[in-house]
Amino acid sequence: MKRRNFLFAPMVLVTAPTWANPTQSDNDLPPNTIIHVVNFWLKKDISEKDKKDFVGFFEELRKIDTIKTLNYGIPAPTNARAVVDNSFDYTLIVTFKDLKDITIYETHPIHLKAIEKYQHFWTKVMVKDTSIIK
Repeated sequence: MKRRNFLFAPMVLVTAPTWANPTQSDNDLPPNTIIHVVNFWLKKDISEKDKKDFVGFFEELRKIDTIKTLNYGIPAPTNARAVVDNSFDYTLIVTFKDLKDITIYETHPIHLKAIEKYQHFWTKVMVKDTSIIK
């Protein structure tokens, strides 16, 4: 039996994230989901290494079991407009199933210990909590 040699090109599958789909399912964020958004302004005199070390704060919070999702990032380089405030250094976005779960998070020992460990990095923190009503 004669063997055939085939060349296989690697296949790359790219899919758009669910948030990019304008017909996103209503089941993605059920009613009563809490979206916890926290902006951090770090001290101006800290080093780039300190800024990178600061993300350890977010990674420690990830261990809290009432958290559904946890993401963090830096200001996006969007167009400057009067309504855009990109003066912060980091944003934390956490989702919780409901008010009960965020209440547990607020006083959770891991959360309190992480605040104590990392608060020397920041000068200002602003929290915006949203309850999904759809």
